[in-house]
Amino acid sequence: MVSIKYLIKQLKNIKIKEKYIIIHSDVTGLVFKNFSIELLWEIIFECLGKDKTYIFPTFTFTIKNKTWDYNLSKSECGILSEYFRKNIATRRTVHPLHSVAIFGKNSFKIPEHNSKSSFGEGSTWEWLCSSREVCNLGLGLNLHGAGTFCHYSEEKSRVEYRKYKKIDVNIIRKNKNIIKKNFLYFARSSKIKNLKNYWNGCEKDLLKNNLIEQFIFTENNYKIIKMNTFQVTNFILEKLENDPEYLIRA
Repeated sequence: MVSIKYLIKQLKNIKIKEKYIIIHSDVTGLVFKNFSIELLWEIIFECLGKDKTYIFPTFTFTIKNKTWDYNLSKSECGILSEYFRKNIATRRTVHPLHSVAIFGKNSFKIPEHNSKSSFGEGSTWEWLCSSREVCNLGLGLNLHGAGTFCHYSEEKSRVEYRKYKKIDVNIIRKNKNIIKKNFLYFARSSKIKNLKNYWNGCEKDLLKNNLIEQFIFTENNYKIIKMNTFQVTNFILEKLENDPEYLIRA
């Protein structure tokens, strides 16, 4: 448990120059006396900047009855993400697996998801990785857990250990209209046993090249990582060009 005063002090130490902030979060280490998720969001919003535009992953991995609902399908990315989706966000992108919720004065500049695949050409994630104005924060998470945008580099590089998987789903839009649509997910190949991403090596390389900044709470060893999506994306793309298995090597 941390004090609110200490939490505010630590969050204000995180200086963000970018206009857009993606937040992945595990808020376990941010619990304070008389904790509420509403107050935690207010503190984050106040400390990181009311002039910023916020993006939260609102991924849905449990699709019931092959239907994804813009309004009702819950975020499975933690309680802060779900609170943001329901109470703060003014927009949500449409994808049955990898949607994001958005709030802020520049939210209208983030394009709608216009791609069948999660991270493909025309996707919202492509824009988030291509803009120099996007900061990615991991609250209580390492790159594994906080680096969703890194999958864009894998799809753009067409790594051989991932294959497109079709997702047939009914989409219920914000206005409650129902459409049938086919989506794609650049998933890890089921033909390769025990295949997984090894993010530790990539994270060490990013730290070595000063592309990740870490903030450690001395009271409880809670860690926050910060990175620019454009810089990290280009770093990983270059690595994958030289070594297509860079992200899966132990």
